[in-house]
Amino acid sequence: MHNEDLRGAGPLRVIQRTPARNILIANAKGGCGKSTLATNLAAYFANRGRATALMDFDPQGSSAYWLKTRPESAAAVTGIAAFTQQGSNETRNFHNRLPRGIERVVVDSPAGMTGTALYHRISDADMIIVPILPSPIDIHSATNFIREIEITGCLRERNKQVLVIANRVKANTVMFAKLNEFLQEMGVPRVTHMRDSQLYPGASAQGLGISDLARSRAEAEKDRWVQLGSWIETQFAIRAASTQRTLEQQANYLSRP
Repeated sequence: MHNEDLRGAGPLRVIQRTPARNILIANAKGGCGKSTLATNLAAYFANRGRATALMDFDPQGSSAYWLKTRPESAAAVTGIAAFTQQGSNETRNFHNRLPRGIERVVVDSPAGMTGTALYHRISDADMIIVPILPSPIDIHSATNFIREIEITGCLRERNKQVLVIANRVKANTVMFAKLNEFLQEMGVPRVTHMRDSQLYPGASAQGLGISDLARSRAEAEKDRWVQLGSWIETQFAIRAASTQRTLEQQANYLSRP
């Protein structure tokens, strides 16, 4: 049926399918806390009642191991070990296919990801989060990585958001101040930062995230994850509203006599 066949047919009902939102955790440099950020973000969404999947592309399998140790009493997170060897007749999409009903997908990527692999991961993502440590080497590496992301063209084509998260931060230090200056110069949002706290390795060893802990144990850190999670959900809501307006405009146009 051509568009002209629909004109004058009366108001069209606009049905917007709600897709799973994909959050890519990435940085070319290793040791910046990608898996810690990925597992904690997955735990946050799960504790907020979102059907959540954690997809691990890192051959080290840190996120997949975290899921294996996660207790059954904790909020459920679906695991996808995307780094495992694919069968000869198995496509990438089938291998990494999401279960029905998943709302949030957190993707833990390997260090050194460049070229075609980086392009595919960014293309699949709705948002890219880059964890960075407060050190001159990490700031330099993150600068180059963000530039490489921009070169792919995916950000401009699909209006993707890049967020940088300062990780393992010690407040009131010179390097933290320099990191904040860097983020301001890059023009990326500064939503929150994650402290250098023993709560993280302690929780990770039990298959837990900060959001799984009792508030009395981790009040300040839990608030940081609420800040980050709320900001992410707000960005997705803005995008969904924009998509809905576009669909309604298209429907109104097709309904004209």
